[in-house]
Amino acid sequence: MKRIITITVIALLGILMLTSSIAKKKKKSKQFRGTISYDLSYESTKFTSIEMGKFPISQKVKMYDGMSMFDVEGPGGSITYVSNPETDQFMVLIEAGLRKAAIVAKLSEIEAKQDSAREYTTEIDLSSDTKEIAGYICNKATVTFTPIEGVEAEERMFSVFYSPKLGSLKSNEGSPYEGIDGELLEYYDVSSTLITKMIATEVKKGKVSDLDFFLPSDYKVFTPDQKDELMNYLQGK
Repeated sequence: MKRIITITVIALLGILMLTSSIAKKKKKSKQFRGTISYDLSYESTKFTSIEMGKFPISQKVKMYDGMSMFDVEGPGGSITYVSNPETDQFMVLIEAGLRKAAIVAKLSEIEAKQDSAREYTTEIDLSSDTKEIAGYICNKATVTFTPIEGVEAEERMFSVFYSPKLGSLKSNEGSPYEGIDGELLEYYDVSSTLITKMIATEVKKGKVSDLDFFLPSDYKVFTPDQKDELMNYLQGK
C-alpha cells in the first residue's frame, strides 16, 4: 500500500492523535462566538514533501458557548471535528464522495488519551511585542516545547500571537498554551513527527448556532474501534 496520506486516514489517526487545542481548548465560559479561518503549513522529519502536499492547507474553527468545530478540507472530501464538553461528546464527521460517516466518542476519553500521549512540556514567556493578524492587534508569547523523558525529539521554541479581545485564560485551559490570556491567531501544533503552523486569515463574529454542533441525521455512525468497518463503508464495500 502506498504511503499516501488521504483525508480518510487523517480522520482515523485524528481520533487518537488530536491535539489538545481541538479537544480541550474550549471550556464553557464567556468566550469568542463566531468563526476563525486559518492557513496551515507543515514541517516534518517523517513525512515527505509529496506526502505533506496531500495535507489540508486551511481550516475553519467555529466556537459557541464552550463547543468547538474544526472544518478541514482535503483531497477527496472533508473532515469536521466537533467537541462538546457539556454533553461529553466528540465527533469526527467525514464526507467522501456521496458517503457520510461519523466517528462518535466520549470527549473525556479522548482527553485522557491526549494526556497519556503528551510528548512535550511547555514554558511560556509573554512579550510586549505586537503584530496585526486578520485585523486584530495580537500580543506575542515565546513558547518553549521540551520533550518529556523517552521522547526522541529536540527542544523547540516558537513565537505565537494571541488576541485578548477574542478570548481569555479560559480559551487555552488544558492545552500546551495554558496561561495565555486570549485567542490564538498564530500558533503551532507540535509533535515529534509533525509540526503544524496555523495563521488566522479571517475572523467573523456571530452567525454560529448551537444546532451546528449536533450530529447530522444523514451520517452513518461508527465507534472509534470500528476502523475496518468505516474504511469499507467509505470505499463502498
